[in-house]
Amino acid sequence: MNEVTARANPGTLIQLDQCRKCGGVWCDKWELFPVDPDEAERVDAKDAVDESLLTAPVKLTRRSLYCPRCTAPLQLCNDPVLPADLLFERCLRCEGIWLNRGKLRRYKEHQKKVRLEKLGAAGIVQRIPEVYENPKSWVVTGTQGMMAYPRMADDSAQEFKPSLGGTVATILQTLLRATLGI
Repeated sequence: MNEVTARANPGTLIQLDQCRKCGGVWCDKWELFPVDPDEAERVDAKDAVDESLLTAPVKLTRRSLYCPRCTAPLQLCNDPVLPADLLFERCLRCEGIWLNRGKLRRYKEHQKKVRLEKLGAAGIVQRIPEVYENPKSWVVTGTQGMMAYPRMADDSAQEFKPSLGGTVATILQTLLRATLGI
């Protein structure tokens, strides 16, 4: 896989992985959504892959694809809000998404169309200053990003008490068994 850097919204960079042979793109969790639509076209461009490998005849076999991150089998999924021809292969363990060549561009075109229908061009332009001034509204990826691993409510104190009680019970039970020879 080649590492491909793509601009994302608003003004960040995301590192995607692209297969040198087929031109498919691997998006880790939350990487697909903020990619700029113009960048999707650049990533899917012909010069991103070896053209001779794409035109060479290949014997078709039905093989399962596996996640390049955690090696779990990828599942074909069809989102009902997307067009029927936009099928993704997704890892249910790490939530990454595999897009065959051209599907990243087609997904981004669909996303752009829906955004224009919902907000209109004037609505999008009006929201730019609001989003730009508020960094909390920015989509960020990575280990420190707000979307990488969403934080849960702080229940650590409530979770600790039952686990501590269970640990103490297990230790007492083990000592009692060792004493009695059971």
